Amino acid sequence: MNNNLTYKIHDTIEQFDYKSEIDNVIDNDNFFSDFQEEYDFFDEDTVLSLQIDYCENYTIKLLQQIAGYYKFKKTKIKKEHLIQLIIEFEINPENSVIVYNRKRLWHYFNELKSDEYFSKYILS
Repeated sequence: MNNNLTYKIHDTIEQFDYKSEIDNVIDNDNFFSDFQEEYDFFDEDTVLSLQIDYCENYTIKLLQQIAGYYKFKKTKIKKEHLIQLIIEFEINPENSVIVYNRKRLWHYFNELKSDEYFSKYILS
């Protein structure tokens, strides 16, 4: 009895074009409109939670970086007033795309800072 078994393993990895997929999402008209819906729900509780978050979790240096991204004038300003300016800017629906991009890029920045390899290339 001949028990020769022949087999071949063929492994294929499909190349996924992430750049074109991202471009498709961003070019989608509904991409930013979905984000825009978040601005329809700002109320006093939301503003208060933002104030607490910025006050408790952000240093003046981080708040100044956010203000710099939003292109606020560079002046000496108290933390509480800077928080108020940032919140007023962020709850304005006209600024939704700018705010979205800032939050998205901040997320990427923090991901790079926490990565063992990339952290040595991130200055903050």
